[in-house]
Amino acid sequence: MRKKGLALLLSLGMVLSMAGCGNDANNNNNTTGTTTAQGESTEGNNSTENTTANNTGNTESKGTVVYGTGSFNGVFSPFFYQTNYDSEAFQLVFETVSELNENSELVDNAGHIEAEEVTDENGNVQTLYTITIQDGMVFSDGEPVTIDDLLFQYYVLLDPTYDGMGTFRTRLDIVGANEYYYDDPNYSETVSQIQADAEAKAQNQEDFIAYLVATNLEGWFDGTLPGDVGDGRSWVQYLQDEGYDTTGIENDAAKMLDMLALCEYEHYKDGYDAVAYYTKELSKDYIASGLSDGIDVPTVSGINKVDDLTCTVLVNGINVTGDQVLALTQLTPSHYYDPDFKKGDLSKIKEKNGAPLGSGPFVFQSYENNVVTLKANPNYRLGAPKIEYFKLQYINEEQKMAAILNNEIDITEPSASKEVMKELKDEEIPYTLVDFPGYGYIAISAKRVPDLKVREGLMHLMTREQSISTYYGELAKIIERPMTPTLPEYPADATEYWGYDKDKALECFKEAGYEQVDGKLVKDGKQLVVEVAIGEASDHPSTAILTQMANDLKELGGELIISDLDFSILSNRVSNDDVDMWVMAWGNTTDCDLTQLFGSDSVKMGGSNRTWVVDPELDKMMIQVMQTLDLEERRALVAQELDKIMSWATYMPVYQRQILYVYNPETINMDSIPSNTSTFYNFFNEIEKLEIK
Repeated sequence: MRKKGLALLLSLGMVLSMAGCGNDANNNNNTTGTTTAQGESTEGNNSTENTTANNTGNTESKGTVVYGTGSFNGVFSPFFYQTNYDSEAFQLVFETVSELNENSELVDNAGHIEAEEVTDENGNVQTLYTITIQDGMVFSDGEPVTIDDLLFQYYVLLDPTYDGMGTFRTRLDIVGANEYYYDDPNYSETVSQIQADAEAKAQNQEDFIAYLVATNLEGWFDGTLPGDVGDGRSWVQYLQDEGYDTTGIENDAAKMLDMLALCEYEHYKDGYDAVAYYTKELSKDYIASGLSDGIDVPTVSGINKVDDLTCTVLVNGINVTGDQVLALTQLTPSHYYDPDFKKGDLSKIKEKNGAPLGSGPFVFQSYENNVVTLKANPNYRLGAPKIEYFKLQYINEEQKMAAILNNEIDITEPSASKEVMKELKDEEIPYTLVDFPGYGYIAISAKRVPDLKVREGLMHLMTREQSISTYYGELAKIIERPMTPTLPEYPADATEYWGYDKDKALECFKEAGYEQVDGKLVKDGKQLVVEVAIGEASDHPSTAILTQMANDLKELGGELIISDLDFSILSNRVSNDDVDMWVMAWGNTTDCDLTQLFGSDSVKMGGSNRTWVVDPELDKMMIQVMQTLDLEERRALVAQELDKIMSWATYMPVYQRQILYVYNPETINMDSIPSNTSTFYNFFNEIEKLEIK
């Protein structure tokens, strides 16, 4: 059995998410306002109306502001980024048609979007979106911004070879998008056949073993000998314990892999997903075959350019967040990323992953020594920012407050603990405290931990209240469902789903086939060993949860190994399905669409469904949610949807915290910080106005 049965792994970090449905007047419970060094509250109603393009604005940029943030992966691309920290770095380089104001309402930014309900020739309801961008805008290299640059972004996200985390194609049912993706006007019959063929291959021993070999046992076998299966045993020891004769293959990696594949098929094939593998491979072959003889579907019929500043997008049905999906997409210069863009080839675009270029307030300069340097864009439509340089610098969570006090950084976002809040008051440091548009959670991969009863047992070993209250006090609250409470759809009356109970945990493990033998929890002679990875564990709110789990699992006869990882390593392990269980936090949640996190299609490499929840019934529920306009009806559907997700025992919602922005009183002009700062709106939205003293 691979690491899935030996190591069930946890981790923490922040990965950018888009899961959620806008705010309404009855649910606007966001804390707003900025506290000065003297503790005074400065609230106001700053206008969020946008000025016209080519506003002369500020003519002289000066000084540098350093923002202390998390660890970067170095993928500063709106197409292929994986983490929130990388997103923070490039969001100031780009512009979007619209943005969210302080109440999570979509407002004009660099353009405008409007929707009209129409019907097709058969009377089916459709939505026609018309998108316009402002005239006269230019990119930082001086080239004009046109609607083609927005369409370029759409087409990249719809490309059949796109392997980023974006879910543009699946979130909106754009007319003609699937025909374009499969390069076949009659794709539906072939796609159905591919699914049937994949299921047939998964039932065939030879094909199943071929899949295990091709994927190196889904990345478990790294080819090194004697190797380590994850519990200290070598590959030879593992196979011998499973009853296989390894004589003569001890130093032959290829033959070792063949025997391991046979072992896994004969004993643990239920822990692997051959159907998903062959569906992906057959689909790739189908698409590649279609493209090899020429492009048959060169455009998306539902996307049409009207003029240099206008386009329309036709979507089947109604989608409550369709305007956000279309209008919060970045304006990306096709002349820079790939002037000769051809369907099926994203290689040139990926070459620019580390060097973004856009029409936003800043120009990307460099990424060196964990510091991203941006320079004021003199061509910005609202005028050059007042500060010349904006640097995003990695700062360890424990060092953020010290860095502010030592004048090493100017703005940061430390975790809002009781100790930090006391220090802010004692040192008279200005700050802003608002509700976080996301939540912290602990996740388990259903792919790597396929036994539901094992996952349920682990859920029963998680006790959250004491850990979170000790760390945050009143600055965070326990949540019961995997959705941020800042959304109106969140079921406020939801009760605890699993509950901490060691006896129930043991009962679940026994139902999964484990027995307590000589003080150890074993199945087929092997102890249940769980590896837990967490970022910056010494100052993390969930560390105490893991410590309690380790003690409880040890008492039951299992073992919990806690690994403290750098966030970039942790993030890569999650993305590569190299982690059985992890702790993370979703952020920037603005709507109730959970497709990206739990949709079956999002289990693909690069997708965000790393828990491998593959559930056709849940997929249908998510579609229904996004087609329901009435808030009360949608709220009821979301409650059912979240209960369905909880039943998989892959997500344990832990807490919703508050965002704490801390400002250096020696350098930042507090009058330039938006007084209408909220969950959805902060100094990043008005970065061109930020000033230093």
